[in-house]
Amino acid sequence: MKPGDLVKRKKAESGHKGDLGLFVGFRKSGNYEYAEVMWFEHSAPNGDRVSSCQISLLEVVNENR
Repeated sequence: MKPGDLVKRKKAESGHKGDLGLFVGFRKSGNYEYAEVMWFEHSAPNGDRVSSCQISLLEVVNENR
């Protein structure tokens, strides 16, 4: 996964399964690494367009599928 990739949420975290977004990059907090994604259909709980997400919950969307 690299910045600019189109990603999809694999499983429901808060009713947003299958949502598409733009992968912004990786962030680190202590030993925990997570992804930052700008979702197209919703905002983060704090109202921002970019929210954090567990890396294992994301998959890159392949245009050839």
